[in-house]
Amino acid sequence: MKNENVKYRNMTISLKVAADEKIMLRRLAEKHKVSLSEFMYNLVMCFKNQYDYIGMLTPREEKLAENLRKEKNKNSKLTAEIENADFRVEMEMDRAAKAINAKDEFAYQLKEQKAINADQLEELNRLKGINLMLEKSNNKFRRTSSDNKLMNMAAGAFGLFTGFTLKR
Repeated sequence: MKNENVKYRNMTISLKVAADEKIMLRRLAEKHKVSLSEFMYNLVMCFKNQYDYIGMLTPREEKLAENLRKEKNKNSKLTAEIENADFRVEMEMDRAAKAINAKDEFAYQLKEQKAINADQLEELNRLKGINLMLEKSNNKFRRTSSDNKLMNMAAGAFGLFTGFTLKR
């Protein structure tokens, strides 16, 4: 009994290619260790049901292209978010730098005012010393003046008393 399901390949199909294309196809066949005829046969048989998609994307490729488009959209959104975050960080850093500069300026002004206050305190203490000395001198003059007044009054009283006693 003969096997009727065995198929013999004894028909020829040919195609025209350029010389450099033939060299490329022959190298590919040698790389896979098959004859050029076997290599071409396998290519044709592998892609025979995909002829409808020549020049178009296969459903799988369309799905991959859709996924790629979605990923690109996600990437562009993330890029925009990163740019916004960078801008916010830069704004916050500028604000913090301004706050630190303002704080430093206030600290400098405070130190200046403190130095002025210390100078004024020294001047005030010096003036207090002068004032105390003047007050002592003034009190001394007052006492002297009071003593002079008392002496003058005593001399006047003594003169009056003497004048009255002499008149009598």
